[in-house]
Amino acid sequence: MTTENKGDNLTLKQRKWLKVYLKCGNATEAAMRSYKCKDRESGAQIGWENLRKLDFSEVMEESGITDKKLVDVLSEGLSAIKIKTSLTEPDREVADYQTRYKYLEIALKLKRRMVEKVEVAIEEVRPLFTDEQLCRILNKN
Repeated sequence: MTTENKGDNLTLKQRKWLKVYLKCGNATEAAMRSYKCKDRESGAQIGWENLRKLDFSEVMEESGITDKKLVDVLSEGLSAIKIKTSLTEPDREVADYQTRYKYLEIALKLKRRMVEKVEVAIEEVRPLFTDEQLCRILNKN
């Protein structure tokens, strides 16, 4: 599996995984069914690798998931609203930020602009004030 894979270059197992994934929406479950994994940890690893490495845009197009359809669904999700009910006030529409965040996350992943995990190393932490400065500040109050 390389990042250069196109829909025509997918292996039989990758194509089967993709079809199952598009139906169930779960990468681990799709790997369990397609690759005959012995445990869920292996299935999760294969599913994650497939999601990360494969370019399956052609297969998605064949399945009816076009770029236009993705844009339409993402646009709708990014504008999600919910009904807020109250015993003392009339029902009203409010922004559904939880749903909007999920759609934004998906959109960024599709555009490969979201990093899954970032590690930050701090070389040296320096205090903002010296001990003398802190004493002076505390004594003024």
